[in-house]
Amino acid sequence: MAQKAAEQQQPAQQLFDLLKKDHRLAERMMKQIESAAEEERENLFMSLKEALTEHMLMEEKEFYPKLKKISQMQDAVQDALDEHSETKEYLSELEEMDVDDDDWMTTFQSMREGIEHHVEDEEKEIFPECRKHLDARAFEEIAHRCIQMKEKSASRPASSRTAGSGPSTKKQPEVA
Repeated sequence: MAQKAAEQQQPAQQLFDLLKKDHRLAERMMKQIESAAEEERENLFMSLKEALTEHMLMEEKEFYPKLKKISQMQDAVQDALDEHSETKEYLSELEEMDVDDDDWMTTFQSMREGIEHHVEDEEKEIFPECRKHLDARAFEEIAHRCIQMKEKSASRPASSRTAGSGPSTKKQPEVA
């Protein structure tokens, strides 16, 4: 029994480490944005948007579909997917706003709070719960696919990674 638990630990931990690494990156990026000068915020925000979009896509394609099949996890997974939708709405809204707009930072902070709540739910509830329901093989498969997605994404130019995910924040020249 102890050996089986140990065998499950490694692939599960590999997957959770991968997801947590993204969580820590997003947290650092959000802190940078809050303390950045307005001139730097737009580029930092676009990097954050790209990272969050890739992370959410990876979870939605590879992690949550497996968990959604587990009746005890369906509510938690649906809540997490709803939080992803909320984050996407915030990202779109922020992208449409000027970073020097007073409401930009207020909206950003609301998004940050939602993301922090989502991360806490995943790390403290979803990760431990899915250990009860998935075996080492399932964790290994999910981790492998997530790693493949990350590698594929990393090999594409940055400008094409989030293509189609929304309008550019680059200011268009005003026409006189």
